Amino acid sequence: MVSCRRCGVDDYCKAGFVRGLQRYKCKGCGCFFTATPRRGKHPAMKAMAVLLYGMGAMSFSLIGRLFGVSDVAVYKWINQAAAGLPEPQIAAETDVVMVDEMWHFVNGKKTKLGSGGPLMLVQGKLSPTMSASVVIEVAKNSSIKWG
Repeated sequence: MVSCRRCGVDDYCKAGFVRGLQRYKCKGCGCFFTATPRRGKHPAMKAMAVLLYGMGAMSFSLIGRLFGVSDVAVYKWINQAAAGLPEPQIAAETDVVMVDEMWHFVNGKKTKLGSGGPLMLVQGKLSPTMSASVVIEVAKNSSIKWG
């Protein structure tokens, strides 16, 4: 049964043809529509793609091949789902690590490549099964004494 796309009312009349398809006009809101299936993928398919990506099991392109869509479409689904989530609260513990071998190698060669200085390692648990580690160069005006 055909119904209006905008208001859902079944009170319509025929209003010609568009691109070879019968066109209808809703008597309730005046919207023109055709009896074609809606565009886009089912929300359950999008939710499954977000779940597969969130578990870390698959990449955008692999999920896209699995569902028959482009990797850009999968990327947009995941960004749309992520926009509705609250900002994560991560209690990170900071450990100071001195990478001694790198320091001597870079300092001895007098090159401009690499950090050439002390680094700081910041670790945090994102979930019970996932953790993140970030290596940051220590600022020159840092109050940490190196020794």
